[in-house]
Amino acid sequence: MTERRLISELTEVCEGLKKQDNGFVWLTHLGHWRNPEIVAVFDTEINRNRALEKNWEATFITQVEIALEGIKSKPVSVRFDSEEACAKQSQGNWDTHFAKSAIH
Repeated sequence: MTERRLISELTEVCEGLKKQDNGFVWLTHLGHWRNPEIVAVFDTEINRNRALEKNWEATFITQVEIALEGIKSKPVSVRFDSEEACAKQSQGNWDTHFAKSAIH
């Protein structure tokens, strides 16, 4: 049940941030719902870099933390990736791509 609430909260954050039209396209979480790793995905590395140069990650992290407070979840980490990087480094296989860059 709480996994579904986590997904619902993150979907709300995602849909709101996609409206900024900066190349952010989706997000996901890895791990347990209480302490997930959050991954924000951009379409290209250029758009990811531009957003991070403009301190977009602060807005993203704040919105994620606020959304997850209500379900007593706290992200263990937040990282930023791109579909372009996954295609180049892992031939578009997200499971492989996430495994390569997993927290150890």
